[in-house]
Amino acid sequence: MKRFHNDVEAVARRHARQVFVAAATALAVLFMGNNLPSALYGVFRAAFGYSSLTQTLLYAAAVAVIAPGLLVFGPLSDVIGRRALILAGLISFGVGDVLFVVADGTAWLFAARVAQGLGMACGSAAGVAALSESAAGFVSDQVRAQRVAALTATVCMTGGLAFGPLLAGILAQYGPAPRELSFLVHLALVAIAFVAALRVPGKAATMVGHWHPALLRMPESTRQTFALVAASGFLSWSVLGVFSAVIPSFFADLFDTKNLALTSAALALMIATSALAQLGAHRLRAVTAQVVGLGALAVGLALLVAATVTRDPAVAVLAMLGSGVGHGLIFVGEMAEITVATPAEERGAVISVVHLINYIGLGGPVIGVGFLSLSYSLPAATRLAALAIAVLCVLLIPLVIRAAIGAKRIEGGGMNSANMCAQPVCVQNCGV
Repeated sequence: MKRFHNDVEAVARRHARQVFVAAATALAVLFMGNNLPSALYGVFRAAFGYSSLTQTLLYAAAVAVIAPGLLVFGPLSDVIGRRALILAGLISFGVGDVLFVVADGTAWLFAARVAQGLGMACGSAAGVAALSESAAGFVSDQVRAQRVAALTATVCMTGGLAFGPLLAGILAQYGPAPRELSFLVHLALVAIAFVAALRVPGKAATMVGHWHPALLRMPESTRQTFALVAASGFLSWSVLGVFSAVIPSFFADLFDTKNLALTSAALALMIATSALAQLGAHRLRAVTAQVVGLGALAVGLALLVAATVTRDPAVAVLAMLGSGVGHGLIFVGEMAEITVATPAEERGAVISVVHLINYIGLGGPVIGVGFLSLSYSLPAATRLAALAIAVLCVLLIPLVIRAAIGAKRIEGGGMNSANMCAQPVCVQNCGV
């Protein structure tokens, strides 16, 4: 009987590992595809003749679908199960890839981005949940299992976001059919992820209740902390949004190069640096991560402006590194601080609001850059946006420090440094 029990347990653990790998694959493919077009907006712009404003709107179109979609489909996966939404997300992404391949006008590109946004909204939250639920297949201890799940989610998401534009740039530069090849390759990856995701369990017996959209609530005791966290998060994600929409085109104009592999590598470098900063920030207190992150982001943006004057590639690389470190540290800091400051029973709702504001930052300011580019060149509009965000980061630093000192005094100098340590935070529900 004991041997039978051990055999059953071994089979269950093996299946959990298969589910974990399937969920990780789906997340990586989804996030890779969502940022893949960033390397090709200039190619489509040359082919279809749209304005720089349209280029930024194309990027924002997916974000406009993802943000409200997460509030709808995240809770839905708790009711109908993870597999259905992961598969739906992959199918929607496959449709987006096909639309990009057959596009013969700008309207097709918008339809493709909407399909991608819907795929992200359906699949990302369900994929993260599936990782969390299957991590026990690798680690029996629940605390360690959740850390493994969070680390894996971070690697899959940010790795996918970085690798997507890099892959597209390399294929467009050195392969045939520069507008279509990367989407065909991604479509094949979607098919592989779809087959793997069939291993994810359907609706579990423990999933009961009725679906309702996530409610956005903010406890009064958290509002002051939330305001600063939301402001820093908004600034950091606005940088990521602007960079994802325009950086390949920006560097192509700045350094007078048409090498898509090089220009897309700049965006990949920034996102990869953010991922490394997130993974390495677990020893920092939340406030420290925020303050250092805001400073690094301001320095990175100042270096970006300097690069437009010097036209020095080394300065541009430093700008990407500084901006990436700033984004990663701010994200870890905001998630850790809001988790500590929010009562457990309100935490899910508050984090949903934080994610929503991050998405507004991701898609909103980039549209402003697009409008500015109608009066100025795209590099000039990007430079103005970088200067404005850098100044706001510098102004925000003393406010964050003052709020932290005030909170420490209120608690009688007893701020728990153990609680303020930011564990590696996965970017769940924050796909671009």
